[in-house]
Amino acid sequence: MINPLDSTRINQTMRKILFTILCFGFLQASFAQQDLKRANTYFERAYYTDAIPLYEELAKTNKSSVVIKNLADSYYNTYQLPNAAKWYSYLTSVYGENLDESYFFKYSQTLKAVGEYEEATEVLMDYYTSQNDLAKVAELKTQLTHLENVDAIGERFDLKNLALNTSKSEFGAVKVDSSLIYAAPKKKALVKKLYRWNNEGYLDMYAHPISQLTMGDSISKNYSETINTKMHEATFSITKDRKTIYFTRNNFIKGKKKTDGNKVSNLKIYKAEWVENEWQNVVELPFNSDDYSTEHPALDPSEKTLYFSSDRPGGFGSLDLYAVAINDNGTYEEPKNLGKTINTNRKEQFPFIDESNQLYFSSNGHAGFGLLDIFITKQQNGIFQKPDNVGKPINGGYDDFAYSVNQGEKEGFFSSNRPDGKGSDDIYQFSETKELIIEDCKQYIAGIITDATTKLPIAFAEVVLVDNEGTIIETQTASQDAEFKFVASCEAEYKVQGRKIAYEENSKVVVTNKDRSSIKDGSLELMSHSEIQKEKEETVQKEKEEVARKAQLAEEERIKEEENARKAAERAKAKAEKERLARVERAIEKEPAIERKGDRIVIKAEPKIHFDYDLWYIRLKSKETLDEILRILKENPGIILEIGTHTDIRGNNKYNMDLSQKRSNSVVEYLVENGIEKRRLTGKGYGETQTIVKCATEEACTEQQHEVNRRCEFVITYWE
Repeated sequence: MINPLDSTRINQTMRKILFTILCFGFLQASFAQQDLKRANTYFERAYYTDAIPLYEELAKTNKSSVVIKNLADSYYNTYQLPNAAKWYSYLTSVYGENLDESYFFKYSQTLKAVGEYEEATEVLMDYYTSQNDLAKVAELKTQLTHLENVDAIGERFDLKNLALNTSKSEFGAVKVDSSLIYAAPKKKALVKKLYRWNNEGYLDMYAHPISQLTMGDSISKNYSETINTKMHEATFSITKDRKTIYFTRNNFIKGKKKTDGNKVSNLKIYKAEWVENEWQNVVELPFNSDDYSTEHPALDPSEKTLYFSSDRPGGFGSLDLYAVAINDNGTYEEPKNLGKTINTNRKEQFPFIDESNQLYFSSNGHAGFGLLDIFITKQQNGIFQKPDNVGKPINGGYDDFAYSVNQGEKEGFFSSNRPDGKGSDDIYQFSETKELIIEDCKQYIAGIITDATTKLPIAFAEVVLVDNEGTIIETQTASQDAEFKFVASCEAEYKVQGRKIAYEENSKVVVTNKDRSSIKDGSLELMSHSEIQKEKEETVQKEKEEVARKAQLAEEERIKEEENARKAAERAKAKAEKERLARVERAIEKEPAIERKGDRIVIKAEPKIHFDYDLWYIRLKSKETLDEILRILKENPGIILEIGTHTDIRGNNKYNMDLSQKRSNSVVEYLVENGIEKRRLTGKGYGETQTIVKCATEEACTEQQHEVNRRCEFVITYWE
């Protein structure tokens, strides 16, 4: 029996447990919401390093598109690219249908960074194909071809990671006289304020003696107390007389930081003047704005144009390169976008102009090996041409940027955050060892023209190279040695045609592959007209011989078949005859009136049929015998019967022959009248040629003996 008090106590305990569980669940949900809000705040303020651990924890139970997007982007923006690739992979596979191009682009970039180039291409190709964006598909294919051509050059530079690099970020190095000026996090601040994008210190500009590049950063010095502030300063351009410098800094002037509506302190370009051995008169340039960034100044050799990067409105997307004219009075014209040849919907940054007016810059929108790559573009009639990737090993899967060339040299510096560096961004010194000569993949189609019969070379034959659409690419005349050689594109199909007077034209298809500069055999054999005629005649003769041979074989086969058919027929006939004879023997055994007499089978006519002297009518008594013959014939329809009649010797031979025939006919008529088919009967008169009783004279035999000779015999001539 249950105690009611105990039952009440149990119910109260269960309520407390349930209440505790509900409170705990509510608190967990509340904490999760707070963490998500905090993570999103960090993300919006670009505090990516702080946002990552929060999103990682949230992602264990909340894999919403927002959480995964922000987690992947946080890793991407802090260059933790293997982790970024992992989460972009999840994002595109689960939420791919609802994502815009930027996420597939970033996923592709992270795959390049970790060395998965084929998969990186597939990601974008599949996306553009799914969107039926044929222009993007074509552009991607063009970029792949460009990269293959650049990659084919091989390594163009010798690189050296500078000793001044640390585990922090060093970048933007430019040689100025005897010093290397670069940017790095503040080195000697008592209390370092961290830049929460990557939790490193804010950047300052430093000077390091060129002669001591083998030494660490401990000898690097603060470049300028007036230029460097508590905010970021980096990337600069200085006039040749060293009296004016343009540099990048956060929106910070006279000790005050300014931000845009999203609380972001954008970058601006400032100018300072060298006065009394120090940089003074720091002012921001008039085309800056609090609402967008203007960064990375670069003077051209004339110092009349300043190039820079900006995400100002009206560009092609993200950061574009611009040029602004500097007037003699120090004022500036309106900045001009360098146009769609240079700028893309991605990032174009870190411009640098060498003494030949060649523009170097970094971009992740042109054909690159991953993230930011360095490109070069040359001017033609004052217009920058299509940029080229400067190649390996400067460019790779990570950010490669801030390229500068020492004046009058093929050496310089660039920056990269590649994984094999000392940490974050490092400065590398480079020395160019190979010119940038970008060529489409090519192969050679070469060979020799020979006589098909003699195998000897045919000098000066005409050789034509035709593409797969039938367009003539090139026509050559073979050499004295009958040799020829064409330049051909890789991965293409061609036809090589050869011709010469007195020869029949010949051709062959040649397919090229990706193996650059390899030689494909296009050799041809030509047949002379005389040899062709000779072969035709031989062919005609052979055809005739072949026709005759086939006719002979056919005749032999016909004869053989006929012989086989004849033998088969004979065998069948013999078998049938044997079977027939067996049937006949069985019939003879069954019918007493039929008997063999020598080699004849006869029907015994009993009583015998005799005829009156000189008459041929059938006696009444004989009809009884003929009726027995009728029975036998009707019972054995296969019997063919001869009715042979005979006379005695009285009268002459002719008379007796006619008389016996009449008697035979009388019997036949009787049998036919009684139902026997005429075709089964043969009547034959033998006259006195086969007498039974031999009478020397008419008087030598009695009348009874003459009557015996006047007889009728029934001989079975055939029995079916």
